Amino acid sequence: MQSGGRKAALLHELVTAGFPVPPGFVIAPDTDLNHIENALEPAIAALGGYPVAVRSSAQLEDLNDASFAGQYATRLEVSRLAELLEAIVSCRTSAVSQQAVSYLDKNGLGKSHARVSVLVQKQVQASVAGVTFSIHPQTGHEEHALLECCRGLGERLVSGQTSPTRYVLYLEDGRVLERNPGTEDLHLDQETLGKVCRYTLEIQAHFGVPQDVEWALDSEGEVWILQSRPITRIRWRNDVEEFTNANFRDGGVSARICTPFMYSLYRDGFQRSMLQYFKALKLLSKNAPEQQWISMFYGRPYWSASAVKKLLSKVPGYDEERFDQDLGIQKRYGIAGPARTPVTVRTVLRAIPLAIALEQEFRKQLRATENYGEAFQTQEAHYLHLVDSSRAIEDYVFFSLVVEVLTFHTETHTNYLKTVYNHVNYQTEFKKLLRRIEAATGEAISSLILMSGLQNISHMKLQQGFLQLVRKATSDGLDSSAWNEARSEFLSVHHFQGDAELDVSAPRWRECPDRLRQMVEGILQSSIEPKDPEVSARRQFELYSAEVQRVFARLQRIPWLRLRFQKAFSNRLRIARIYAGRREQMREYSMRADDLVRRFVLEAGRRLYRRGSLRREEDVFMLHTDELKALAHDQVGREHILAVTEFRRLMYRGYRAVEPPGELGKDVSHDSSFSDLLETSSAALERGIGCSAGRVIAKARVLSGLADSSSLRDGEIMVTRFTDPAWTPIMGLVAGVVTEVGGVLSHGAVIAREYGVPAVLNVAKATEIIKTGQILKIDGCNGTVEILDATTQSSPSGGRAKKPCSALYQIAR
Repeated sequence: MQSGGRKAALLHELVTAGFPVPPGFVIAPDTDLNHIENALEPAIAALGGYPVAVRSSAQLEDLNDASFAGQYATRLEVSRLAELLEAIVSCRTSAVSQQAVSYLDKNGLGKSHARVSVLVQKQVQASVAGVTFSIHPQTGHEEHALLECCRGLGERLVSGQTSPTRYVLYLEDGRVLERNPGTEDLHLDQETLGKVCRYTLEIQAHFGVPQDVEWALDSEGEVWILQSRPITRIRWRNDVEEFTNANFRDGGVSARICTPFMYSLYRDGFQRSMLQYFKALKLLSKNAPEQQWISMFYGRPYWSASAVKKLLSKVPGYDEERFDQDLGIQKRYGIAGPARTPVTVRTVLRAIPLAIALEQEFRKQLRATENYGEAFQTQEAHYLHLVDSSRAIEDYVFFSLVVEVLTFHTETHTNYLKTVYNHVNYQTEFKKLLRRIEAATGEAISSLILMSGLQNISHMKLQQGFLQLVRKATSDGLDSSAWNEARSEFLSVHHFQGDAELDVSAPRWRECPDRLRQMVEGILQSSIEPKDPEVSARRQFELYSAEVQRVFARLQRIPWLRLRFQKAFSNRLRIARIYAGRREQMREYSMRADDLVRRFVLEAGRRLYRRGSLRREEDVFMLHTDELKALAHDQVGREHILAVTEFRRLMYRGYRAVEPPGELGKDVSHDSSFSDLLETSSAALERGIGCSAGRVIAKARVLSGLADSSSLRDGEIMVTRFTDPAWTPIMGLVAGVVTEVGGVLSHGAVIAREYGVPAVLNVAKATEIIKTGQILKIDGCNGTVEILDATTQSSPSGGRAKKPCSALYQIAR
């Protein structure tokens, strides 16, 4: 159907999916009209006769980033063969008009693309025509639809012949939020508004991105879909303060589309931990009212950077730019520049209670996490036993256990997040000390190397286990009982991990053990020898030890510097490294709690489906935690839950292919890339954040996801959007790492440093700018990525074989 043009292909797809599209056929660009003239009349008769609409359907039309709207001809109310032939010629000619060619040039496309097919459809005798945007393109509210309509045919609307009646609707059910009568003051009844919104919502869910849907209402009240294309320009939300998904998207809950349940699960811990943490620091009073620390936009969780920064700005020496760099926040600061809090006598005196509270909190959280695993593992084992035998438990007992497990998860996640907050702030304090030492000695100190060689990082145990799987496959083969036993042993330890383990709706490797086999097969085919984590740890620890000795040697040269800095440096360094390790350990406990929740929630979905509270078992992931708890206590109506989960399911599917910006808010700009691209005579320089020391020159391998890792070859630099804990084994195969998101304290940065792999993170649009096969030079200290040549590696073509072309392509059910 693609040879019939993009517009026809999309309409055919909608017909196949069951949407009401007027029947039609397509005439290919190269079809000789003299040869098919006799076939046209029978084809028109098959549609129900004249009148028909004749529309251009270009191959490059209705793209995600270029709609080509209004560039090609359309003829309506065509009532006889002579008009039809004339209309077909007119559509073809419009493809090479000055207007269309200029649009192609503007989008970097040549005249070779100026060919169109022609779509002929039964003309809808419209009483009303309109267009509906599945997201309000001017406000960015994703739950609001913008509908514009006029009497008669839609040509009057799109050509600007009338000022349309405009509705802002709640997308879920068509409820009117605003109405502007326009010149015609056209009133649509609630049933029609609801029907149009439902089709729009379902079409958005079908394509996975917000849609601009053209429709017509016939004299019998039936709604017909005439066209749907992606909305190419959206003004993202700017009616809120600064929100970011930094540190959520580096393999976290914002790395991909997030289920409502996973959002609420994260929300519970985040809201609780933020409130507790800032009260402990006395930045919030004990009676401070609840506020919104986290929200969800475009299917992704975001946290309130403005609320956090407002509180942290009370700390002397606070530097917004450094804070953003550590977390991977991409922001332009404008003329005013980043916010900074000066270190003065006044600010220091005012912050003495905060400084005392901060030190107390550092130590308190270290104590809380020191033996955290003992109690956690006892409780985890208890709940695992219960869920394994849950089929024999009555509903009322089982759902009380679900509530217990959700509470257990919130407690675990709260402790993990508080460890993260303390780690971030302790690193900030430690770097302040390093800068003072650098200023006093006149020599630079590598904070990246000081945070390398941590040893006993929990996720490096995953690499050790994975290495054993590869070695067993090499020695005994993947079909041997020895390898199967090794895999079973691996899964007994790493049962909670999987390709997308920070999404509780995604399966774990224990549920699909063949995934491990696929990963090992990919490594064997690549002939790459995985790095031994123990060898890497020793090498990195040696580099760390050498850097420490270098700092001590500088301080030893000047007695007063030794007295001033040596003890503070030793103590701060020790605790900073402990926090880095504890953060990774607590991350593991949090993921194990996620897995525990997944087991109980899957069983809850089965039970709720059986009793009619859900349409599908998997719709349990469309609930929020508080709704699941309310269902457990029979405190919410069945019809309400069915309506809510259906709407959220469609919204979830409707944003699965959307890549929203990492930052939202009043002062956030989305009009250009955050990456500084400098063209030189031989190279393009991309800037990011240096997160793991070292330099390397090698070929790039762009990976869209973990499933693509089997294409890696020895000595390549991996370029991808993000990494999460499941990528740990893959990072042991590469010569360098470049990602689009992440900061110095992110999981990917920690693992890269443990492997001793140079890494530059937070390179905006890296996977679009860099191509597989290009030679890169990356500097993990300075945070630069140089593209040394433009050579790319072609990939073998795949997909289905094209069907032979015919003169007329049917668009019909």
